[in-house]
Amino acid sequence: MKQAPWTWIKWACLGLAAGSVAAAAWMMWRAQDNHLDIPAKAGQARKPGAHVDKPLIVEREAGRTLWRLRAARAEQQLSGAMHLIEPELELFTEQGERVPVTGREAWFEPLTRRVRFRGHVRVHYRDWLLKSEELRYEHAKDVLVIPGAFRLQGAHTRARGRGLTLWRGSQRLRVAHGVWVEDDRTPKGAAAALGDLP
Repeated sequence: MKQAPWTWIKWACLGLAAGSVAAAAWMMWRAQDNHLDIPAKAGQARKPGAHVDKPLIVEREAGRTLWRLRAARAEQQLSGAMHLIEPELELFTEQGERVPVTGREAWFEPLTRRVRFRGHVRVHYRDWLLKSEELRYEHAKDVLVIPGAFRLQGAHTRARGRGLTLWRGSQRLRVAHGVWVEDDRTPKGAAAALGDLP
């Protein structure tokens, strides 16, 4: 029985399609093996336990840099967050001023772009230095939040309290509890304990 030429063409196309699927599967398998050799980039999925030296994550909007996060080292966590050692978050005001935030360690969540600092946290802004043990940067609300105690020191003023919120864009500041402020330009020893704010 003689076969039509279309039968041979059909079998050739089927063989070519099966070969393409096999080649694509082999290439994907090879890419997974080499995945850890690729430097870390913002939003890139990594295997838990993977280490990255000197990661750099930058958030831009309309051609302007909003913030930049770097660290000496990072490790991917099972939750998907990155554990950062010796992190530095650089926030930029609307006028382009740099506001560095440093700490002992931090956790970065790629999906929400939330950063949580812990241990010897320092924020520098102009001649102000803010110190605390914990700080969060909430990207969605564009705010810095210190849930616990903090100390703030400027050229002439010192302050402390608990529960500070700072809006990056407007540079507005709110303190929730135990506000105490001292200004050395007032009569010697004058200080104001403002108590809890509503």
